Amino acid sequence: MEENLTRREVREGAFIILYQTIFGISPEEICEANEEAFGLARNEETDEIVNGVLAHNEELEQIIAKYSTTRSVSRIAKVNMVIMKIAVYEMKYCERVPNAAAINEAVELSKKYAYKADSGFINGVLNAYLGELDGAKE
Repeated sequence: MEENLTRREVREGAFIILYQTIFGISPEEICEANEEAFGLARNEETDEIVNGVLAHNEELEQIIAKYSTTRSVSRIAKVNMVIMKIAVYEMKYCERVPNAAAINEAVELSKKYAYKADSGFINGVLNAYLGELDGAKE
């Protein structure tokens, strides 16, 4: 399992695992099945993001809800929610990840897995949250 992965690969692996947990499958089952079938790339950083997002799930949803001014959480596509939860988790809990990088990677994931128009929505929500974080540092 201990692979040398780029941060982009780490986030994408975490996204794939977290998205599948929506369907009631445990991360362990997902990893086992995906490693066998698809050669899912993951390492300790991937697991750290997955476990962190799952541990702080409600808090992450509340943050997203606060900054999603055009859609209620229940109306946000699950793909978009998972992408934003990863970014918000990294922005809030991963000091080694620059906030701008977390946002940029979320937008890139959305371009690959979500509808084209969703990347602007994701960018807007995450940048609004970044404004709060920047304000707290001052």
